[in-house]
Amino acid sequence: MFRKYWWLVAFALSILMLDSLIMYWIEYMTTEIDKCRNMNSVNPLKLVNCNNL
Repeated sequence: MFRKYWWLVAFALSILMLDSLIMYWIEYMTTEIDKCRNMNSVNPLKLVNCNNL
């Protein structure tokens, strides 16, 4: 049975690795720059770079 469905197991493992790589990349890209809320602005919900404050 494993000989018949080896390609399905390889496909599932490759999709799992690709999904974890994409999630790691998205998390890294979103946390690379620190974002802060400027409470003195008109829209305090808008995130700005902490270096600008």
